[in-house]
Amino acid sequence: MASTRAEAQPTGSKLWRAPFVGIVTLIAMLLSIGLAHAVMRAIEEALGHDLTYVVQLFLGAGAIVWLWYGVKSKNENYATWTGFFTGAIIWMTWVELFFMYYGRKNFGMMPRMDGGAVTSEPEYLIMTATTGILMFMLAFYIFDKDTRCNMFVWIQKVLGLREGLGPSTKTAKDRNYAIITFMEYIYVTWFCYAWNLLVFDPTFVGYGRDAFPAELASVFVSIIWGGYCFSRLMKYRRTSTAVRYGIPVANILWISVEIVSGWGIMTEIWLDPVQYWAELLVLTAAFVVLSAMIYFAPKKQSEIGR
Repeated sequence: MASTRAEAQPTGSKLWRAPFVGIVTLIAMLLSIGLAHAVMRAIEEALGHDLTYVVQLFLGAGAIVWLWYGVKSKNENYATWTGFFTGAIIWMTWVELFFMYYGRKNFGMMPRMDGGAVTSEPEYLIMTATTGILMFMLAFYIFDKDTRCNMFVWIQKVLGLREGLGPSTKTAKDRNYAIITFMEYIYVTWFCYAWNLLVFDPTFVGYGRDAFPAELASVFVSIIWGGYCFSRLMKYRRTSTAVRYGIPVANILWISVEIVSGWGIMTEIWLDPVQYWAELLVLTAAFVVLSAMIYFAPKKQSEIGR
């Protein structure tokens, strides 16, 4: 998982300092989530279900080849962005592909309906069932003595695990930032999907007004937790570290976006790329510009493998 340790040394640029680095990174990460939804919808609407399955297989394979190059790179900046983009592609293709294929085509499952409206597609019904595997992996990360994620380190201290686990066997130079960022993107996205799906699952929270307390509590937790993490992100000066930390911060805050949209307060334009193509084009341009700014921002020598 991402290290949450802010770098004390400045990069030499008067612009790329705290809190500017954290603010730009968070905006870029939030845009990436919405645009990922839009890309999935656009591909599906343009190609149809059957052809989408085939295309997604090849897109995922291409992402693995890209990840292979990133894993071999000693450039932390390049490796971090490689892990980010390949994680996003693999989630949108291989992960969602198989959930969609088995839910819709192979199993022929029906979506969950409420008053004639679709409330959850078949693939998400299957995804909710993977929560147990998700929690198993959470246990693995908690018991990993080499983790540098502050949340897991804090949990280890609270549970009195640090002495039993022993000192870490890895240094910062031993860390492969491509695979770390890749796995972080996959796991964080999976975790937040499960959180969101459980909140909207009537089996757990009920229908209509019965579900409102759980939804309101989730919005509260999302804003408080995400806001706290954002306050830490604004202290970052190393852009590579900020990107890795920005992934979970954006996903945690996105929970409140999903729930508020479900209340009808916001319009999820990323779910209808045909109707809102102009708005999404502007958001895409903003994401490209912000990402390029972060990638080409002044770097410490350690971030570029020197």
